[in-house]
Amino acid sequence: MTTPDERRAAGHETFAEVNGFPSPEPTHPITELTIDHVFGEVWRRPGLSRRDRRWIAITAVAAAGAETALGIHVEGALRSGDITIDELREAVAHFTVYQGFPRATVLHFAVEAAWNKLQGEQS
Repeated sequence: MTTPDERRAAGHETFAEVNGFPSPEPTHPITELTIDHVFGEVWRRPGLSRRDRRWIAITAVAAAGAETALGIHVEGALRSGDITIDELREAVAHFTVYQGFPRATVLHFAVEAAWNKLQGEQS
């Protein structure tokens, strides 16, 4: 079993690896849960690859209409190379069948915005 301090350190490390930027300091209950539980425990569990977890997270936040989280997850997936732009674009088409055009449009714009941002950084 890990100590709370070890879990917090692991959460900061995993957050940065997954998202491509440093984690915020946990100054509120929501950021404490995000760092300690989501990234300190859930993203570090065995049984699924990081790529698998990315697909689940992207699909879940897109289905929920959580635009901010969606943008962060899509950009992190592209930045890390875990998921390609072609895969994400195909996922948008597949997602449309199950969630409909309004939700898929939000996913589409998140994918294209993240891709354009990363392309701009490479210029």
